[in-house]
Amino acid sequence: MIPKNQPLRDPNYIKWLHGERCIISGQYGNEHETVDPAHIRKAGIGMKSPDNHVLPILHHYHLEQDRMGEASMWRKYLPDDVLLSALEALAEKMYEEWKS
Repeated sequence: MIPKNQPLRDPNYIKWLHGERCIISGQYGNEHETVDPAHIRKAGIGMKSPDNHVLPILHHYHLEQDRMGEASMWRKYLPDDVLLSALEALAEKMYEEWKS
């Protein structure tokens, strides 16, 4: 069991993500560009989010995410159905929290 103040770290999962398709382009990494595990949000200044909040993206998208900011990069590339699905998941989570 992971203590509450320690973010989940799973190096085997991170390694596995390198071999997955980029969720933006659908492409696998190749000899010219790798797939990077991209942490979603920061856990705090200089801290990464837990490893279960990581998605595979091509290296150039990861660089762009660092340069332009995470939310701006996701807005630029994610299709509407993915954004709407994320909003639906948030709405469901809020409803479940309200019920409890």
